[in-house]
Amino acid sequence: MVAIKIQTSSFPLTIISAYISPAENVHTTLPEIQEMISSLPEEKIIIRADNGHNTLCGYTSNGNRGKDIMDFILANNLHIINKPDALPTFQKYNSVHWPDLTLCS
Repeated sequence: MVAIKIQTSSFPLTIISAYISPAENVHTTLPEIQEMISSLPEEKIIIRADNGHNTLCGYTSNGNRGKDIMDFILANNLHIINKPDALPTFQKYNSVHWPDLTLCS
């Protein structure tokens, strides 16, 4: 996970990039992101992280990982910037995916 703070003329903005390996349990990474969010209570935040299968992000079904990530989004009052009808960001053979998730506070 990497975070960058940008001081705009109006407010500070923190951009967080978090990679969650498909082999990794999201319950390891989500608390780390939570800790970062909690340390910035008054700041505007943009988060770029890996997605789990969830219909709100363009997938046709919901998976456990996607449910856990959506629960995290709701618990932290974050907003999904991704559009459900957007073109997939990854295509290989007959498989299409939307592996990247962009959120904001």
